[in-house]
Amino acid sequence: MKIPLSLFALPLVCAVAPASAQGEGPPEWMENITRVPPGDHANLRSVALEYTLSWNNRINAGRVEMSVDRSGSNKGKFVGNATGKSTGFARVLWPYDFRARSIVDEDSLRPLAFQLSERERNESNAYDIIFEPNRQLFTTTSTKKNNETETAKSRFKFGFGHDVLSSAFYLRSQKLDQGDELSMVVSPFNKPYLAEFKVLGREKHKVKGKTYDAIKLDAEVGKINSDLTIKSYDKIKRSTLWITNDEYRIPLELQTHIAVGFISARLDDLKWLE
Repeated sequence: MKIPLSLFALPLVCAVAPASAQGEGPPEWMENITRVPPGDHANLRSVALEYTLSWNNRINAGRVEMSVDRSGSNKGKFVGNATGKSTGFARVLWPYDFRARSIVDEDSLRPLAFQLSERERNESNAYDIIFEPNRQLFTTTSTKKNNETETAKSRFKFGFGHDVLSSAFYLRSQKLDQGDELSMVVSPFNKPYLAEFKVLGREKHKVKGKTYDAIKLDAEVGKINSDLTIKSYDKIKRSTLWITNDEYRIPLELQTHIAVGFISARLDDLKWLE
């Protein structure tokens, strides 16, 4: 499982129906992708965020630091940077580090480019995604333990794709009334995923001893196969996301429930940069 790379992690969960067979036109899930313009919560000040990754909120497993900047030379764009790593006992079992960068158009909240580099024990991978109007272009560079390097290129033809940062911006911009549903195609590295969200309502939510007014959402994600069917993840039960119920709508916590408990990303620190 990848460490989360966005303002909220893409939960690896899927309970969506399979796509229609090839030759029968676009699959139903593609017809249902949300394409409405950004909503009234599209604005965000430059901010730095820190999250702790843990199991059952008891055992710390990692750290993620990220920032969003729209100042200076970045005018007209949101530029997001993120770094993270596994920590503690989790790092002994799975040493992992990543760095990511995203550039998002401020007006449309459409992604322009996304870069991710990650290193595990015996290999490293770098992903570059260019978002064109009707497709995404992927370049993957992999380096193995023996320093042998391989580069692969691929593409996915779809006119409303997101990276992990733009998907977060687009989601938080919407009205998010109880019962609202949004569906997006999101590429966190070199493969597209179908991400579906349903607004469960408003509630109080406590994170690290502080209580927030929050919006609660259900999240489901499935990998889009080359034949446009959706790969299911039966061992992952469900994912739940909380964001602040205010003008900024900052991600507070993501819980992904699996057979032995849940893995969470929880907000540790927030600093406004302007």
